[in-house]
Amino acid sequence: MADKRLPDMRKTFILPGMGADAGMYPQAHFGHLPWVTFVNWPDYRGERTLEESARRVIAENGITRHDIVGGASLGGMIAAEIARLLGIDRVILIGSTAHPKTINPFLLKASRIAGLAHVDHLQWLSRKINKSGDNLFLSMFETADGRFMRAMARAMGQWGGCGCGRARFSVRHIHGANDKVIFPPPRGAVLVPDAGHLLPITHAKQVARFITRHTG
Repeated sequence: MADKRLPDMRKTFILPGMGADAGMYPQAHFGHLPWVTFVNWPDYRGERTLEESARRVIAENGITRHDIVGGASLGGMIAAEIARLLGIDRVILIGSTAHPKTINPFLLKASRIAGLAHVDHLQWLSRKINKSGDNLFLSMFETADGRFMRAMARAMGQWGGCGCGRARFSVRHIHGANDKVIFPPPRGAVLVPDAGHLLPITHAKQVARFITRHTG
C-alpha cells in the first residue's frame, strides 16, 4: 500500500487582518492545508509598534527562520516584520503590503491622528447590523480587542515598511483588483478580478490555492 504521509514541508504561519482572527480562513476552504497554522492574535499586552506585535507572534507560536510567514492586511505587514526580524526568506501577502506607500492615504492619515478612536462605537454598530450573525467578518470584529486595534492603527501610521530592499525576503502576493483599503501594487501580484479587501472570506478558494502553490 502506498505511503500517504505528507512530505517533509516547511511550517507556514498565516496571520489574520486587524479586527479578525483565524476564523478569517474558514475550515471548509483552508482545512486541507495541515502544514499551515492560521494564527490568532495574542492577547494584547500593550504593544505599540508592528515590530513589538511581530515579536509577540513569534514568541507565542514558536516561529523560526526556517518557516514561511504571511497574512492578510495588517497580518501581512506583521508577517513582513517577522521575516525581517528572523531572516525568513518568503512572505505571503494576502491583500497586504510590505510598505505603507500602498495603503489608502486617507486611512493612513486618519490612523496617525486618531488610531481608530471610535472603535467601540464601530463595534456597537456592527452588532446592530449583524444581528443574525451571518456576516463572518463583522462577527469577528464585534469581539476583537479594541485596545489592540487602536494601537495597531496608530502603529501603521508610524510604520516605515520593510520592503525587499531592506529585508532579504521574497514576496508571494495575491490582491483584490478593487481593493480600496490597500491599493493593488503596480506589478508582482496575482490580481483577483472584482475582489476587494477581504480576500480570504470573499475568494477563499483562490486564496487557498495560492497558499498551497507557494508553501506546499
